[in-house]
Parts: sequence; structure tokens; C-alpha cells
Amino acid sequence: MDKRLALLTSIAELKSSHDEAAAMLSRIMLNAIRAARSEEDAPPLKAMRQYRKAIKELKIQCLQVEMILAEMEIPQHVH
Repeated sequence: MDKRLALLTSIAELKSSHDEAAAMLSRIMLNAIRAARSEEDAPPLKAMRQYRKAIKELKIQCLQVEMILAEMEIPQHVH
């Protein structure tokens, strides 16, 4: 795969993962605020697990982008 295309694909996946995690965190924080006001129970455990999974996905996407950038910085020698 072309390195530039791989980089752009990885960045798009990273942004998508980030948006998903940010939306989850917003919902968790809203639930936490409601729980603090005694309006509702604490954020459900399932939501916390989904958020943790989303964060792991973000880390993987970041590593993929870093690997592609590192490959692009290494000079390619043709023998």
C-alpha cells in the first residue's frame, strides 16, 4: 500500500476513534454529574468498559500512525 494512502487512512481511523471516545466520555460525564446531583445512578459499568475499549482503540490507531510516519522518515536505499 502506498505510504501516503496508508497514513491518510490511519489518520481518518484515528479521528473516527477519537470522535467515538469523546462522545462516550461526554455521556459518562453527564451521567456522573447527574449521579452527583442524586438525579440518577452512577454511570453504568458497561459504559465504562466501552470507553476503556475506545481508548485502547485510540492507542492502537496512534501507534499505527506513528509507525507509518517513522517509515516515511527512514530513507529508502535502493541497491
